[in-house]
Amino acid sequence: MSDYKTGLRNIDDLDRDLHIGFVVAEFNAQYTNEIERVNREFFENEGFQNIDTFSVPGAFELPGFAKRLIETEEYDLIIAIGVVIRWDTPHFDYVCGESARGIMDLNLMYDVPTIFAVLTCNTEDQVKPRIGPNFAIAGLNLLSEIVKIDN
Repeated sequence: MSDYKTGLRNIDDLDRDLHIGFVVAEFNAQYTNEIERVNREFFENEGFQNIDTFSVPGAFELPGFAKRLIETEEYDLIIAIGVVIRWDTPHFDYVCGESARGIMDLNLMYDVPTIFAVLTCNTEDQVKPRIGPNFAIAGLNLLSEIVKIDN
């Protein structure tokens, strides 16, 4: 496993009233709910309280629901959370590839950043060490870069 860790950069210029939306896959809920909890807690500890959470059946549905949130024009940041474990079938490849492509497409089509917070692991043992606040950190860092270029 990589030793890469995302560090929070300067976010002083970010409005603490930003509206953040979590879209959380129910499939593998024991993990996705923990990812949401850890990242929500990180946001709240940094002073961001305007956070909503929505559930979808699985990772495949994340891009479609995230698109609906973006189109409400009420959200400044979307975190799309899922966990897909390989097991023994090619289903993994389709779900991972299409959910990744869908989130990427949203980032190309809309100005609202959508973070791909989908863990794609070969085994269940690989999931737990990857649960952390890195998705919230990535979202805040991305927003701080957007503020730089917009000013």
